[in-house]
Amino acid sequence: MKNSLPNWRQTTCLLLTLASLASGADLPAEAREGLRKACDHWANKVAANGGFVWEYSTDFTTRRRGESKDLPQSTVWVQAGTPMVGEAFLAAYRATGEKPYLDAALAAGHCLAYGQLESGGWTYSIEFDPKRNRNHYHHLDGTGKAKRNTTTFDDNNTQSATRFLMRLDQYVDDPKIDAAVERALGCFLQAQFTGGKWDGAWPQRFPAPQKGYGGLPTYNDNTMSDCVKTVLLAWELYEKDEYLQSVKRCLEFYLRSQQPAPQTAWAQQYDKDLKPAWARRFEPPSVTGGESCGNCQLLMDMYGRFGDRRYLEAVGKAVDWYKRSRIGGTETNGVWARFYEVGTNKPLYFTRKYELTFKDDDLPVHYSFKSSYGVNRMMKRYEALRKAPPPKPRVAKKGEPSAAEHKARAAALAPKVQKLLATQDELGRWTKLVGRVEQVKDKEGRIKRVIDKENKLSMIYSRTFVGNVRLLANYLTAVQGGPKMKDK
Repeated sequence: MKNSLPNWRQTTCLLLTLASLASGADLPAEAREGLRKACDHWANKVAANGGFVWEYSTDFTTRRRGESKDLPQSTVWVQAGTPMVGEAFLAAYRATGEKPYLDAALAAGHCLAYGQLESGGWTYSIEFDPKRNRNHYHHLDGTGKAKRNTTTFDDNNTQSATRFLMRLDQYVDDPKIDAAVERALGCFLQAQFTGGKWDGAWPQRFPAPQKGYGGLPTYNDNTMSDCVKTVLLAWELYEKDEYLQSVKRCLEFYLRSQQPAPQTAWAQQYDKDLKPAWARRFEPPSVTGGESCGNCQLLMDMYGRFGDRRYLEAVGKAVDWYKRSRIGGTETNGVWARFYEVGTNKPLYFTRKYELTFKDDDLPVHYSFKSSYGVNRMMKRYEALRKAPPPKPRVAKKGEPSAAEHKARAAALAPKVQKLLATQDELGRWTKLVGRVEQVKDKEGRIKRVIDKENKLSMIYSRTFVGNVRLLANYLTAVQGGPKMKDK
């Protein structure tokens, strides 16, 4: 479905052929044209009602998917879809100052504003078909059923949508965006637990259900870290003390919920006594080697921001546990289990029949039970911070890089930009031929992936588009010595 956006070709005087791309003769001009073509295609050919899904076949009919299944044209995805593509358009606008990029970002913003729930956040998808929409609950027209009025903080959904809308709000004066931001930030403050051992934490869902794991404080999939980053951005942009206090209360929960020695890491979710709790049937009460790494990264971020030594000390305790809990790899390139049994610290796994076990020879394919989880990089960062002088607390965001820093960055990015432009087709796409991937169940009910390598699909991906647009925008910003547009 096309968006009613201006003709992008009116914004540029340079039309390049594919053969001339990445020649290096005038790389900034080529990058600007590549950026225009990419965003033109996604805004006018890929977008539906201003929104996006995860992946598309290039014919737009064979495959159009969010997290797991094909979706009709009337359905768009929140994360990783509409907010991150909107952020990419916004990055292009900030780099160039060209209005069509802002128009595309605003279309994505209006899409999210339409799909915002009365509870203040978002669920996983947004539906525009009035018949299908009866099972949704959007605040703008009041249609749908209240049973779908549950905000989710899972998988960075509400957080990513809110951050994008706040950033968009810095460039537009739009009542729909203003209202959506206000409602979303109100949701974060209302959803945060107040008092008791859970004070400062966020649940996975709001309103928090009375039964099940959705109402428990959760670090799973970095849910809480994403909440902290979102509310911190709100404080930076709107300078309201209630947002800063919200962040600091949550950081106290991080410190309070760290498990006692010798398992000085975190659980994925907690019960009323701050003990590790069950979530899904393959997520047992345990200490986690996965989310604990994300917690450490956030605490180091906050140590750099506020200078509170307790945050770094908590990371140090977790690093000690990681060093004792590695299950494979080397000292500098280790592997850890997702779950460790409370008390024994033995790695926990599940079979494809979802039977809890200490063995890792029959793991489900849809979930990560062992990996590096970014731990090696995290520990290296910790050692650098531990040896460095204490940081000075910052009140404002970091300023713009110097002219010398911009010049150095432009030189570093140039080879990547040349390679990127050389792989872009005449429509502005980055396509990939892939085998059809399906998740199926065998006779025993176990999930497995089946790849049809014979009948390949030509695909385009939102994540690829976003990463490439950001690279082009960053390069142009560096070449120019700064962005064309700055926050209001």
